[in-house]
Amino acid sequence: MTPLVIAQVTDCHLQNDPDRDYQGFDVERHLDRVIDDLLLQTPAADMVICSGDLVHHGGPEGYQRLSQRLAHLPVPSYWIPGNHDDAQLMLQAGHQHGSQLNQRTVVAKGWAIILLDSTSDPDGQGGGSLSRSQLTFLEQQLQQYSTHHCLVVLHHNPLPVDSDWQDRIMLANADQFWAALAPHQNVRAVINGHVHQPWELVRGDVRVIMTPATSVQFKAGCQQLILEDDPVLSLPAYRWLTLHGDGQIETSVKRVAG
Repeated sequence: MTPLVIAQVTDCHLQNDPDRDYQGFDVERHLDRVIDDLLLQTPAADMVICSGDLVHHGGPEGYQRLSQRLAHLPVPSYWIPGNHDDAQLMLQAGHQHGSQLNQRTVVAKGWAIILLDSTSDPDGQGGGSLSRSQLTFLEQQLQQYSTHHCLVVLHHNPLPVDSDWQDRIMLANADQFWAALAPHQNVRAVINGHVHQPWELVRGDVRVIMTPATSVQFKAGCQQLILEDDPVLSLPAYRWLTLHGDGQIETSVKRVAG
């Protein structure tokens, strides 16, 4: 069986006004560069997963622009909200452009990809949690697809990243999340956005893979938010994941120059 290839796009932070920047960067153009790069890849990914903070406290226009861009790709796309998103507006935009965007479990090539909403109980600072219904959904899906390899997708990081300000706004009920995963030996990895940095960590037998943003990158290991100033690490980025039939995952970050 050929592997399943996923492109993960995250933390676009699109503004209501496409000409308005975010943290001093033209995030609209950054997203264009990433989408253009995806279009150039041969072979193409099998799907694109957008893992939250797609719009920065904006109205429906940002989701419309993003969904139109994703429609140009030759493969299906799926999205989940982050703490800066409006989940209801996302659902509405997704239905307008085909309910596939809002799909929460994707099954392909021996893998079950479970997409979660971690924006419950926001703390006003950027943190979020998985609601009881999301945890129940996760447990049900893991049981239903017990013969598949499983990849779990959420926005908030379920492990700390040794950055004081970011660790305060990670997944608030990470213990409950890990308890839900514990009985299921078929969970191969968790992927998330939120941190605007690349990380590859491990908890038990589960890999935790975090992806830099299309918008701006944050410097790692800081007490407070500092933008990445390294000329390479600060480029817009996305992640490739190659999911093999034996449960192994190959992954790399693709940074996109102007």
